[in-house]
Amino acid sequence: MASGTLYTYADSFRAQKILIAAKYSGADVKVNPDFKLGETNKAPEFLSKFPLGKVPAFESVNGECLVESNAIAQYVGNSQLRGSTDLDSARVQQWINFADNEILPASCTWVFPCLGITQYNKQDTERAKEQ
Repeated sequence: MASGTLYTYADSFRAQKILIAAKYSGADVKVNPDFKLGETNKAPEFLSKFPLGKVPAFESVNGECLVESNAIAQYVGNSQLRGSTDLDSARVQQWINFADNEILPASCTWVFPCLGITQYNKQDTERAKEQ
């Protein structure tokens, strides 16, 4: 069972999928409480493990390092979440890709202005609602 440290900023929706997979799988994943976006991920020690400085980032108790939320979620997940056959695994990946490529862009376009993350654009928001 995977265990290690997750480096992320507060309320990251990408980190949430990792934490959900860990919870369902019983993996022991701790969020680094000292992480500060723009500082921690630019520090030489962090960059020596994660050269692109991207988060979420995961370091296992064995020192293995991963980035990209879907890859980390797969690693901390169990066979029930990953799929126990090649076909089931492909179906899981199919739905992850669908969510990332079809649902995520539209939902971010629609929701981010409400959260003050991006500026509201009526035309883009209406198109996102249709999608």
